[in-house]
Amino acid sequence: MVDDNMLNDMFGEDSWFEPKEKKPQSTLAEGKYKAKCTGLNVKQDKEIQGQFLADIYEPEFTIEGTQVKHKGLFRFKKPDPSVYPHLQADMGSNQGYYSFLSLCNLSKEKDGKIMLPPLTLDMINGMEFEVEVVVEKWVGREGNDMSTPRVSRVLQKLSTSNQQNVDNSVEEDDLPF
Repeated sequence: MVDDNMLNDMFGEDSWFEPKEKKPQSTLAEGKYKAKCTGLNVKQDKEIQGQFLADIYEPEFTIEGTQVKHKGLFRFKKPDPSVYPHLQADMGSNQGYYSFLSLCNLSKEKDGKIMLPPLTLDMINGMEFEVEVVVEKWVGREGNDMSTPRVSRVLQKLSTSNQQNVDNSVEEDDLPF
């Protein structure tokens, strides 16, 4: 049997666990909101359905004091055949990414094609949009019901100074699968 003195001798102070209060779930309901872009999560060179190569961009928005991520904007790109011989190029599925860049005035036409640059936080940080939020429901590790608000659509960029509102909404239906 292990007594208190043995436990004190066995355990050092280089590893521990501090129980914390559970974060309350967001009370943000589904609907349309004014949102400010405050972050960007980027997942580079992801294989999609074993056929395509894409970067996935998840802009983060502040909505009523809550951080909410976008469901994901896919930037499909031509894979390097020496690295990804099993993948194919599919530029036709870039509609959602194009729509978002178009809202931000970040796309450019060249030789009859609309060029879609990689997105950086510097390009969109502080921009304000009208967005649509959905609440995703899921089950946590402990079997408890959870919910997470996510931006499903960017409806329009909101005017700053004399810019015009453009309605080039990026919809969940524009996702490639």
